Amino acid sequence: MQVVIHRPTDRDGEVTVEELDAVVIGAGVAGLYQLHLLRAQGLRVRAYDAAEDVGGSWWWHGYPGSHLDSEGPGYQYLFSEELYRDWGWSERYPAGYEVQRWLRFVTDRLDLRRDLRLGTRIVDLHLDEERGRWTVRTDRGETLDTRFVVACTGLLPERTIDLIGGGFAGPVLDTAHWPEGRYDLTGQRVGVLGSGAAAVQLVPTIVDQVSRLTVFATRPVDLLPRANPVFGWRERDAYRSRFAALRDTVVHTLTGDEERAPVLGDGTRSAWTGALGAPGDAGEAVRAAMRARLSDPGLADVLVPRGVFGVRPVRLDSGYLEVFGRDDVDLVDLAHTPIDRLVPEGIELSDGTVHALDVIVLTSTFDGGPDALTRVDVRGRGGQVLAEEWGREARSTLGLAKHGYPNLFTTAAPLTPPSDRCLMTTCRQVQVEWIAQAIADLRAAGVGTLEATAAGEDAWIAHHHEVAGTMPVASSSDYAGGIGLYRERCLREAAAGYPSFRRA
Repeated sequence: MQVVIHRPTDRDGEVTVEELDAVVIGAGVAGLYQLHLLRAQGLRVRAYDAAEDVGGSWWWHGYPGSHLDSEGPGYQYLFSEELYRDWGWSERYPAGYEVQRWLRFVTDRLDLRRDLRLGTRIVDLHLDEERGRWTVRTDRGETLDTRFVVACTGLLPERTIDLIGGGFAGPVLDTAHWPEGRYDLTGQRVGVLGSGAAAVQLVPTIVDQVSRLTVFATRPVDLLPRANPVFGWRERDAYRSRFAALRDTVVHTLTGDEERAPVLGDGTRSAWTGALGAPGDAGEAVRAAMRARLSDPGLADVLVPRGVFGVRPVRLDSGYLEVFGRDDVDLVDLAHTPIDRLVPEGIELSDGTVHALDVIVLTSTFDGGPDALTRVDVRGRGGQVLAEEWGREARSTLGLAKHGYPNLFTTAAPLTPPSDRCLMTTCRQVQVEWIAQAIADLRAAGVGTLEATAAGEDAWIAHHHEVAGTMPVASSSDYAGGIGLYRERCLREAAAGYPSFRRA
């Protein structure tokens, strides 16, 4: 049953406000599971997402070639063996469109659509301090009154390069805003800006469709060829039979995935996990294999990383390096000759060279920027603004809550294991389950709010700094302890009665 209340406005008339127990922001891996768990508690809960369908980051990053760098079986939810067994992957490392189909399968199997509002963006999230509740507004004019808010918003993508100056006559696309099947590049002269993970997947997929391809290279990534066999019934039965072992082990690992000794060159995720604690020669082995795939040593100077190995993950590719041996593909080293400006016919470099293009594609990292919740007007105690606070300093408690924002929970906040170092489904399942249990414990105790304390934040930040030196990380806001240690700390917090929080 829905409860609708009416509040007076500053103008004549009233505003209709719908009362809920919980609002979930996001309909990706975390948001869908959170909706399921909170609904199982009998709460009146609804999830919102700006996308046209479920899928979260996968829906937005639906560019050609989008792929998992993790094995499909390990990417699934592990809370239900029946749900796990009833889905079958078609290959070892599924394409992005298949991941989207899996999430749609989960949504329909769990009957989540009746409590989903898609194509709807949350714009305001303001705390009513007297009542300990949140007023939520959407871009469709809805106003909600809710006790709990769970932000499963993920991280904003980070562009490899920003274009400045001038004007281009053609379309400028972004891999982070590319719903599946939305654009056709056939017969076009295409310029791809960036040489990171998105470019690695996109370039070999479109090279045979376009008339000419120019890659403007920035920071290269470590690569291994993707060994991606097709899965038949035998392979599916094999991984399904290992459900219990997978469920009981991955949450104790560093990365939230099955960890094996690295076997470089087999195109498995073992290279990714091995890189986190790799011996000194592992990096040279990866990079020597990359150089061997390139026909020209000059290409290696642009496409093979230098410096410390293991700060960023090893990615898997399907012929990316070999593309640069083709006559219809150009490579521009932006470190040597940067972009000066856009011109109507294409891109002009600092030396005056103009590359004529019909389409420009900007590549973005999958989850490289700040928490997407900073795009929402979130105001807590005393009117403090969340985006401003996180802009000054990355602070949170367990990455799950922020001091001054009672009953607001987060899943991708600062100081949590980063998605490029922790299998996203494992990380998000740990966080979502903790949040659901915290809400259940709060309700069982007859308490209205749960709020991270300043002392709790300080303690988590101290622990974060303590473990920061154990692994190389790309960002100071990344938790380096891995999902196993992270989960242990979260469970310890709950078992001790939430000492880092204030209950009122």
